[in-house]
Amino acid sequence: MSSRRPTGQHEWEATFGRDANGRPVPPKRHVLVLANVLGRPGDTAARHLEAGLAALEERYGYGRDGLLSTVGWGQTWWDQHTEQVGLIGAPSRMSRWEDPVLEQPSAIFHFASDHQDVLDDARETLFGGGDLAQGEYLTVIDVRNGFVGTGLPAQALPSLGIPASSPLLLGFHSVHRGSQATEESITIGSGPLAGGTTAHVSRIELAVERWHALDRDEQAALLFSPTHTAAQVEALTDDAPSDYPKYEQTVAEYGIVGHAQAAARARVNNVPVINRRDFATLDEGRPGTHFVALQRELRDFNNTRAIMNGADGTDYHRGVGARRRNGINAFFDVTRRATFGLPSRAHRAYPSRRS
Repeated sequence: MSSRRPTGQHEWEATFGRDANGRPVPPKRHVLVLANVLGRPGDTAARHLEAGLAALEERYGYGRDGLLSTVGWGQTWWDQHTEQVGLIGAPSRMSRWEDPVLEQPSAIFHFASDHQDVLDDARETLFGGGDLAQGEYLTVIDVRNGFVGTGLPAQALPSLGIPASSPLLLGFHSVHRGSQATEESITIGSGPLAGGTTAHVSRIELAVERWHALDRDEQAALLFSPTHTAAQVEALTDDAPSDYPKYEQTVAEYGIVGHAQAAARARVNNVPVINRRDFATLDEGRPGTHFVALQRELRDFNNTRAIMNGADGTDYHRGVGARRRNGINAFFDVTRRATFGLPSRAHRAYPSRRS
């Protein structure tokens, strides 16, 4: 843990550490606070927000044992309060079977820590009733909570038989060495978001009971690739198996589209273009995922998601459909989507606002 913070708000990974197998270990607890702007915030509002964020940074060290945070700004902020109209595109449907609420909040705050009390304090400091509360300038419209970490899903839903080794509800590790875009590669080099990045935030509901009724090898085939067993996947430390250049051949042979195999086709020179910060949730009693994807351009996420759908799978085997035997498509529903620009730390409080 350190008191020094990098230029990019999104630069968290140096604090993650590694598990015994060398896989990254993100913070265990997360909260997303979505808010709308009140009025036309100016310099006073910006100083007040920066003072609140700085106070939290002074109170807690930077890292999993302290506090990690980002502040992102949505299309309505950029289009209504800055000269950067069109900087952030609106969210949209990304498959023919989904019908999510397409949200356009002004801002999103993402707080993460290994300690729930730290997150509770951060939320109270900024959105409670104290001197640093932001209620004069921001109104909270939604709060989303969740977790990621070895054993936490099994503790949260003990009846499902989720392996104790899993950090997520589907029962496998999803982040391995080399399976993420680097923070450097997703950092924007110029313009109003220089030193920052973009974020796509989704609320996904998971059919966890149907998923965990499957055999572990069936799960591995659908989540990764039909050429790999659960035992092979569980032993992974490096990049998840995809063998995506053989996608057509594998689908034709096995009649199954592997989620990782399909998504890997969106890579550039076999390098991922998005950095995932997703975490599990039981918000409103519905198991799911708050999916936070960071990328240099929002179209990188859009392309990845479009390819991940595996819509061409049916071309190679008639047993494959849009959701049938097609990755995890049959086991998730996206209920909400939103998009944001994350400026550098120095410009995180009401960026590029009109004077």
